[in-house]
Amino acid sequence: MSCSGPVQPSLRFGISGRTQATVPVPVSVNESLADAVCCDSRVKPYAEPQFLFAAPDISLFSRLDDDVTTFYDSVCGLPLFKAPVNRTRAEFEADTQEHGWPSFRPAEVVTENVVTDMATGYVTSKCGTHLGSYLPDSQGPRWCMDLSCIAGNSAA
Repeated sequence: MSCSGPVQPSLRFGISGRTQATVPVPVSVNESLADAVCCDSRVKPYAEPQFLFAAPDISLFSRLDDDVTTFYDSVCGLPLFKAPVNRTRAEFEADTQEHGWPSFRPAEVVTENVVTDMATGYVTSKCGTHLGSYLPDSQGPRWCMDLSCIAGNSAA
């Protein structure tokens, strides 16, 4: 495990209901999806299932705040992303739908808490949680995150 502590017991967006680690490598039988994807170094090259955000038990878009939603680290509760910022909610949703994971643009990144390794594309939080990948596209810089790792509750 590479996280600074355990995954929070009650994650937002229905993620805590994902108690099985549906990942392509063997993990401990008691690892939840968030434990595996965010904290298990064996899973680092992989992601949560594509389009998990749209699963009936998750339904991310129906759970977002009316204006801007803050996404927090699932382990330490630091704010990581705020969306939508400098674009419409429809644009945020379209970007997310196009890639298959919540996708953020530069204005939406809480830069003091998000660490982007440009050489590997791995994105982690300041407290060590694996968050997803940096995958620029034709529109520019883009952070594609595992919802499991950004569904935490605020530490504040």
